[in-house]
Amino acid sequence: MTDTPVRVLPLAGACNLRDLGGYPTTDGRRVKPGVLFRSGVMSYFYPEDHATLHRLGMRTICDLRRADERNKEPTRWPAEVQIIAWDDEPHHEAQSELSWEDSTTPEDARNTIIGLYRAMPNWLNVRLRGIFEQLAEGNVPLVFHCAAGKDRTGLSAALILHTLGVPRETILDDYELTNTAVDLGAFMLKHHKAALGLTDGEHPLQTMDPGVREVLMKADRDYLSAALDQIERDYQHIDNYVEDRLGVDNAMRRSLRDALLTE
Repeated sequence: MTDTPVRVLPLAGACNLRDLGGYPTTDGRRVKPGVLFRSGVMSYFYPEDHATLHRLGMRTICDLRRADERNKEPTRWPAEVQIIAWDDEPHHEAQSELSWEDSTTPEDARNTIIGLYRAMPNWLNVRLRGIFEQLAEGNVPLVFHCAAGKDRTGLSAALILHTLGVPRETILDDYELTNTAVDLGAFMLKHHKAALGLTDGEHPLQTMDPGVREVLMKADRDYLSAALDQIERDYQHIDNYVEDRLGVDNAMRRSLRDALLTE
């Protein structure tokens, strides 16, 4: 097979829509192309995007967003597809993708984001468990997404790839790919409803300190590392968290690898 598929889908209205296929695992296999996708908001596809989206043959969309986010920016996939969303509502501020109100300096913003990442495994677990259940049932191709496709989606991708046996450095590299896959600030300003998880829907980017804006929009591997390190402190190993909180035991892990990996 080729080394990787086209990683970032070249779509006019997509926000950070990427194929996770092609990543190597520690046992010498690779993630199958065209099966697992990650994305940001999917409300703004253009008609010229539809043919490519139809060719993906998507079966399942797992929407990690809160109900208020979904209502404001509903998913508009141009084909019949199963959409999975969750009604449990973790604290609004805790689940905000890019919490910014108290971040007056870049250092404040960085500390805020790292704190959010450390807390994320405790409130995202219901949604994460749901993604793994869909994968175990074979409901693929599957795309999971949040607003920017960076934070909630980033941790989800990390735990899925880890469970499939993808090395930590590769997982962090995939996380950082957001920085070149999409200009989140430009996307937000282009689409007037796009908040990308910001708690103020009135484009605070326009008045935000540029240094704070850069920190909030960046996919810094230290952010994702903070979440993974916190899991390891709390559970001794990421596999323990994945089994205890997400319901993925050894048998399910082997089944997922057999279904989602290729030689």
